[in-house]
Amino acid sequence: MPKIVWKAIIIIGIATLLASCKTSEPAESTKDYLFPYLENQQVGFLDTTLNKKIDPQFKFVDNKTWPYTFSEGLAAVNFMGTIGYIDRQGNIAIEPKFDHAQNFKNGTALVRNNGQYGFIDRDGEYIIEPKFKNAGIFNNGLAPVQTQKKGSWGYVDHDGNFQIRPQFEKATPFTEGLARVRTSEHKEWGYINPSGEMVIPAKYQRAKSFSEGLAPVQLGYKQWGYINKNGAVIIDSKFLKAEPFSEGKAVIAMPVDNQNLEQKKYGYINRQGEIIIEPTYEKAFSFQEGRAKIKINGKFGFINKRGQLIADPIYDNAWDFKGGFAMVKLGGKYGYINKNGVFALEPIS
Repeated sequence: MPKIVWKAIIIIGIATLLASCKTSEPAESTKDYLFPYLENQQVGFLDTTLNKKIDPQFKFVDNKTWPYTFSEGLAAVNFMGTIGYIDRQGNIAIEPKFDHAQNFKNGTALVRNNGQYGFIDRDGEYIIEPKFKNAGIFNNGLAPVQTQKKGSWGYVDHDGNFQIRPQFEKATPFTEGLARVRTSEHKEWGYINPSGEMVIPAKYQRAKSFSEGLAPVQLGYKQWGYINKNGAVIIDSKFLKAEPFSEGKAVIAMPVDNQNLEQKKYGYINRQGEIIIEPTYEKAFSFQEGRAKIKINGKFGFINKRGQLIADPIYDNAWDFKGGFAMVKLGGKYGYINKNGVFALEPIS
C-alpha cells in the first residue's frame, strides 16, 4: 500500500481518537483525584498529596452538591448562586447558568434551568433542551424523565425521543442492565430491561436498584431480602432494612430485641446473607475502599472490613473514602483523614 495512503489512515485514526476522548473522557482514577477543601468559606482543590492545586475561589454551599467532585475532567461548582463547570486547572469550562447540575457520566450531564431538566455534553451544549419536570441520569443509552408534575415517567434516548413510553408512576436510572419502576395500577415495583419489557414482575411494595448482581426488595411480612436478575430470592426476607451490595457486603438492619421490632440497629451481611458485622450501629453506610461510615449517638466514624473502628465516632458529618482519604466535618470545619483514621489535613473553615 502506498505510503501516502498509510499516512492518511493514521491521520484519520488519530483524529477519531481525539474526538472520542473529548466527548467521553474516562472517569478520574485514584491517581488523579482532586479533593475539595474550604478556606475562608471559599472552595478550592487539593491534589493527591493534599497540596493546593486550585486556589479557593468558588462559593461554598452546604447542600447536596457538597462536596464538589470531578468527573470526566469537570466539576460542577457554584458561582454566586448559579452553577457551571470548571476544568482541572480551575478554569471555567462551562459558563455558570444552571439552577442545578450533576456530574458527567459517559459524556453527558443532567442539568436544570428555570426549573426544567435537560442534558448537556462536555462542551456545555444542550443535547436535550431543558423540558422535563424531573429526570434521572443516562445509563444503557436511556434516561428516565417526567414531562409534567404528577405525570407518568418514561425513558428517552440521547436525541430526547421516548424509547419507552411514559407509563410508570416512578422510574429510576438503569443499573447493571435493569431499571426499577413502579406501576400506576398497583403501586408496586418491578424491573424492566432497555427494551421496556418487565423482566421481573412488579410485585414488590418497596425495592432498590441492582448492585453486584443482587437487589434488595421487601418480601413477606414487610421484611427485606435479596433477589437476582431472574427474580429468584437469593437471600430470604429477614431484615428490617436492606441496602445494595458494595465490595461484597451490604448494610442491613435488625430489631434491637423481640419486644420492640420497630427499634433497629444496623450491621453488615455477606452475599450468602450471613451477618458478618453485628448490628450495633445507629446507622451504617456502604463500604468504599475497604472502609465504611457508621453512626453512633449522632456522630460519625469509620470501620474496616472486620468491623473494627478505625476512626472514632466524633464527627458531625463524614463522607466516603475516595483516593485514600475521607472528608470529615468537626465543629463546623472540614478536614481529611486517612485510612488509619489519622488527620491528613486538619479541619479548617
